[in-house]
Formats: sequence, C-alpha cells, structure tokens
Amino acid sequence: MQNTNLLIIFLTGLTTGGLTCLALQGGLLTSVMAKREEEFLNTSSKKTLRESSSKINSGNLVPVISFLSGKLFIHTLLGALLGLLGSAITLSPITRGWLEVFIGIYLFGIAGNLLHLHPLFRYFVITPPKFLAKLAKNESKSNSVFAPALLGLMTVFLPCATTQAMEVIAIGTGNPLYGAAIMFAFVLGTSPTFLIFGFLLNQGSTWLKKYFPTVAATAMFGMSIYSINAGIGLMGSVYTIQNFISAAKSEPVLASNSVLGDKVQTTTITVANSGYTPRQITLKKGVLTKLKLITNNVQSCSRSFTIPSLNIQKLLPVTGETTIEFTPKTTGPLAFSCSMGMYTGRFNIIN
Repeated sequence: MQNTNLLIIFLTGLTTGGLTCLALQGGLLTSVMAKREEEFLNTSSKKTLRESSSKINSGNLVPVISFLSGKLFIHTLLGALLGLLGSAITLSPITRGWLEVFIGIYLFGIAGNLLHLHPLFRYFVITPPKFLAKLAKNESKSNSVFAPALLGLMTVFLPCATTQAMEVIAIGTGNPLYGAAIMFAFVLGTSPTFLIFGFLLNQGSTWLKKYFPTVAATAMFGMSIYSINAGIGLMGSVYTIQNFISAAKSEPVLASNSVLGDKVQTTTITVANSGYTPRQITLKKGVLTKLKLITNNVQSCSRSFTIPSLNIQKLLPVTGETTIEFTPKTTGPLAFSCSMGMYTGRFNIIN
C-alpha cells in the first residue's frame, strides 16, 4: 500500500478529516483556551464546543500551535509503530473492506449524534478515559505553553473515524517510515481547521456555535457513504456506487480484450491514475488466466491491484508491466479493485 499518494492523504485531512477530528477532539483544545475547570468532564464534543466557546478570552493562537505540535508528534510516532506492526501482519482485502464498512457506520453514528437525530446515536460517542479527563482538568488551569501540547498528545486516545481510517492505511504499508509519513501528512492537513477554530474561539464567534455541528455532520455523512462504498468494493462486490452510476448513464463498455483458450487464456488491463481499462473482462471458468497489468507513471491507489475473493494483492510499479496468474473457479462476476476500493472492475466468468 505504499502507493498511497501523500497529497491525497493531506487533502483528506484538510477537508473531512479536519472537521471529524475537531468534532471529537475540539473539547481538549477548548478546555485549555477557556481555562475552564468543570465543563470538560463527562460532556460530548458537541456540547463542549457549543457551550464553552462563548467564554473564551485567550488573546492569541499560541495554545493552538502548541496543541497541534503535540498532536502532530504523537500521531507521527503512532504511524511509525503501526507501519512496524503492518510489517508483521497482512490484512486481506476483505478484512480491510469490513474495517472500511465499520468506519463508515461509526462516522454515520457520530454525525447523527451531532445533529441529535436519535438518542441511539449517543452510544457512538467515545468518552475520554477518566484519567484523561482528570489530567485535562488540571492542565486547563495552567498557563504553561506545554499544557496544550500535553493535551495534543492526548488526542491519540480520541481518534476520530477518519483518523482510524488513516491508521488502517498506515498498518497496510508494512513500513514504519511510510506509516509515519501517512499520519504526519494527515494530521498536518487537519491543522488549518484547528487553527481556524482557535481563531473563531478567540473572537467568540456565534457562527461557530450555530453552524459547526451541521457542517461537521454533513462532512461526516459524506465520508460515511464513501467509506462504506469503498469497503463494499474491497469485499469483492460489484454493487458499488460507481457501478450503479455507470449503469444509469448507460456508459459504453469497452470490449473485452481476452484471448480465451481451453488451457490458457490471456487478457490485459491498462492501469491509470483514474482507474482501470477495460473495467469488464470476459474469462472462462477453470482455465488458467494470465493477466497483464500495464502502468505508465501511475501514482494513485490504482497501483495496488486486488482481486478480493481470490486474496490476490499486487503492488504495481509506477511504470512497467506485471503479470498475475489465477484460475477462476466459479461462474458469474469476479470483482477487482484498488486497495482502497476507489477504482473497481470485474471479470465476467463464463463456462
């Protein structure tokens, strides 16, 4: 999974990641800036943000920068440890798919809690451990620049759903340095959102109190749909949003380039940054298949080619040709995708 583009990771943090992390972790930062002593304990992130922002009287963003420095350091270290862990274990595409679906459901629950859609959604909120709440209470009294940095370190115990998705990707790299780079890029991307949040707190913004839950929840609903759809693709299902859209538009499907035979059959897929061509290929059941994958300056996750139901995973070169051999065992659709479930296609297996 080392093909994952760090720019994409950064942009994820800059958009949905910043909002989802802020919804869960913003209370820690608020507790330092407001120097409040009681409101942080046993409160949801939304309540913390709505009720305490009017009491902010801090005059600068130094606490925010200190907080973000601690957060960036601890998550970079975590990324290295996760990459090291990934070198010892290998997650199958189907396992990663289930994780993506779980993350999507969790995101949906957090969004529902922010909007108070139903009491059931309160169970999705991760409450801080008691020791964390107690320490945060004590640190919120401190004027030291290290107090918010310490709370930034504590955010590792409150991972938002998008952060958890990045942690799964870091594990998948199987490389400590690359795992650290992924978490660094993601947290760096979330930082502007926290800086803007800190500025608005300094200004006592009424807009923040009024609209933040709605903005954050909307972003999380979108990320939830994306994550569940990606997980479905990784599990080998052809029932993904992109396939439904393609069918609704009646987009022309490029003719299969397969050369079918009784003993060996061959086919070729051109891999681009935007996906695979062709996306539908006809193959015969029970015949050895030699699949050629051609890349030309490909940097996206399409480089990490998977056939989930066959547990086939292959990291393709940026430019080059790679051959994968397999034998289809059953008739019907056999899905393939990238390692993140973003780009998909299928083999149509016939007798």
